[in-house]
Amino acid sequence: MHLAFRPAALTAPQPLCYHCPGSSSVSVSEQDIPGIALIGCGGMAAHYRDSYTSIPGTAYRLVVDADAALARSVAKQLAVPRSSADWRDALAPDIRIADISTPNHLHAEQATALLAAGKHVLLQKPMAPTVPECTQIVEAARASRVTAGVYMSDLEDPLVWDLREMVRGGHLGAISSVRGRYAHRGGLRAQPAVTNWRGSAEKTGGGSFIQLSLHHTNLLSWILGERIASVMAYSANRMCPNIGGDDTTAAVCEFAGGAPGVFESAWNADGTLLEIFGSEGRVRVFGGQGSAAEVVVGRPFTTGRVVRAEEPGKVVRVPACGDLRAHCRRDNPLNQHVAFVEAVLAGREPQVTAETGRYDVAVAKAVYASAEQGRRIAITEMLA
Repeated sequence: MHLAFRPAALTAPQPLCYHCPGSSSVSVSEQDIPGIALIGCGGMAAHYRDSYTSIPGTAYRLVVDADAALARSVAKQLAVPRSSADWRDALAPDIRIADISTPNHLHAEQATALLAAGKHVLLQKPMAPTVPECTQIVEAARASRVTAGVYMSDLEDPLVWDLREMVRGGHLGAISSVRGRYAHRGGLRAQPAVTNWRGSAEKTGGGSFIQLSLHHTNLLSWILGERIASVMAYSANRMCPNIGGDDTTAAVCEFAGGAPGVFESAWNADGTLLEIFGSEGRVRVFGGQGSAAEVVVGRPFTTGRVVRAEEPGKVVRVPACGDLRAHCRRDNPLNQHVAFVEAVLAGREPQVTAETGRYDVAVAKAVYASAEQGRRIAITEMLA
């Protein structure tokens, strides 16, 4: 399901602002150029904060961070004219697009205010800690007829685009099942929740599953072209006392087309992988974004970005092709920050819509509800 409107392209100039926060006067010609603000420039944003520096037809105008010194430093480094420690400065009329890269629990307040002010908003995943907060964001975008989307870093990896084409084109045959395990040992080293927002179940929306496996539930739904319909799950915190939510979760999901999917997350052990099994072929990715893969096809696949499998039944090994840092480079043609801005400028939907972001959170919440209640949960129950 998509938003019920198609956002208009950014063509009409906005009202002039002569005293935007932290700036001097703004000329008519400058005002006509859509301005971009990055809200939250530390943490993961350090890998992609330069993405907005050279997008044609836009101006990178504002960098915001709770750490004012960091915001100033990044603004200077990237030649961005303004910096601030207050996200509300992104409400300035010369800002038309905002990237919210703040902790999960701040997303809803910031996004709804910006959307209500007519800004187009890209949020980091998860969209918000709860489904009701996600709904508020979706409704705010709809009410203002602007675009809201979610950044999913896996879509910057050329391999996953090949996997999608292979599946959609029948090169693996009918899909039998899929599996995604996303895991690392970060929870064993986590600081107490009082000093680490990622250790708070309330602030993150859960624990390892919503923080890690949401990557795979979103990605495999995107590859298959089907949403997850229902889940059954186990979830617990077994080894990580400084993590407020789960450190181990295993879920069996049913996709809308009937194929099962198994998803695991862990903050107490390593071992990330992705697998797709078809009646005529299979795929195994040996790690996270940019990792090496092994592919077997039922019929030739020769049009991929990084996969070329000419002989059915033969194992084809695909070498690693970079990592998160490499894929976040602004010159990557699959850069999803650039893609969001380009979608806004063209008046088309982003690759990951706000409605999809809401559904992803509903899947995670269904997993937690299933583990707590000991029964199968339909995703529609979380959206009711």
